[in-house]
Amino acid sequence: MRTLAIAALALAGLWGCGDKTTTPAAGEKAAAGSAAPVSALGTPASGAAAKLSPDLAGKVANAAQQIKGAKAIAGALEDGKAAAEALADGGGEGVSPEQLEKLLLDLATCKVDDAGIERDCEANKAWRDARKNRGTLIKDWSGLMAGLGQKHIKNASPAVRIQAASLMGSIFGASGDSQSTIIDAAKVESDPQVLKAMLRAVASSIKKNDAVRQLALSQAGHADAKIRMEVLSALTSSWAKDTEGTLEKAMEMTEKDESPEVRIYACRRLGERADERALPLLLKLTADHKADPKLYSACVRGLIAMWSAPVPHKTPSEKAYQATLAILKKKPRDEAAPPWTAISAVEWASKDRFQQAAPWYKKGDLIGALADLTADRQANWLARTAALDAMKRLGAENGDFEKLKAAYNDVKDKPGTDKHVFDKIEKLLAGK
Repeated sequence: MRTLAIAALALAGLWGCGDKTTTPAAGEKAAAGSAAPVSALGTPASGAAAKLSPDLAGKVANAAQQIKGAKAIAGALEDGKAAAEALADGGGEGVSPEQLEKLLLDLATCKVDDAGIERDCEANKAWRDARKNRGTLIKDWSGLMAGLGQKHIKNASPAVRIQAASLMGSIFGASGDSQSTIIDAAKVESDPQVLKAMLRAVASSIKKNDAVRQLALSQAGHADAKIRMEVLSALTSSWAKDTEGTLEKAMEMTEKDESPEVRIYACRRLGERADERALPLLLKLTADHKADPKLYSACVRGLIAMWSAPVPHKTPSEKAYQATLAILKKKPRDEAAPPWTAISAVEWASKDRFQQAAPWYKKGDLIGALADLTADRQANWLARTAALDAMKRLGAENGDFEKLKAAYNDVKDKPGTDKHVFDKIEKLLAGK
């Protein structure tokens, strides 16, 4: 049943939020506050029903109806508590709000650093174990524990505040109340790791709530590089499509941020929105791979993201696709060009939804470019094996691999990187 629940949520297109105990955090340790009665938390008391909005319930119901045998899910959406119980069938109700609040406040005994909340801290272990419970997970994912986060987002302990922010996020996006609470708290938040958790919790609302957009833009110049990366995640996400100033700020950070790591991250993310306003910059930064090989690799990945994505774009960029083909074909190739770390991303062109949205796509052209790359022994051997994997997923025929095997036949008994490529071809031909 848990698999069905997760599938329902995924089908709704809402997967992606949850506990991130590895969120980096830094700051002072403080004593825990006292737990309040459940009625004060904004979460369902024992026996009480937390109503789902019609929109939220409809999304889960529609997803559930797509899963054979999931009638129990679709029929249990009159209220939030029933939904959680149905989705978590076999896991019980999970941790109660009272219990979870105590565990949350106990996190004040845990240290935090750049690696996040101390994983060996007993309170953090107890927190993680509690949230593994099926019932607790579903309530958490559904936003039914957001009241705890709203209450404790200004706790003296950064560890508590990090997880309070996490509780206000959900697979359905933070509620309006949670968004307001986080935006208010972020104005006075001094701990960069807590601020990062806050930004993550509200990022999916960047288009529907202009205050979230303003919050993200206001933190683009934050002194902490990890905060700036979190900002970039929000600015370049599909949620930010058609929002004022967001893509422009992301492009500015790609070129001008003082941190090489941030610039690399920015360029890798820049194509996520498939917005062709980013194309001139991506073409500029992929023109010379020797100037900055790491940035080049990230920007090629960003270029590919403009047309090939795990969730296909409604309007993938044909110009970015043609530019990608040119990079794959460009000679002379070497260890850095084309970048092996980016090549696997082209395989999402195999998705039917992409091909329906991209009538200009010609499978043979892409497979041909990858085959030519594979045959070129000047290219990085990892790029060649990545190209082989991509060819397979794109639907290359055995004949394509037979030709490449013949081209490598002279190295079948010679140890080395070319032999690795030959072995890969043989495995693919054997169906492995």
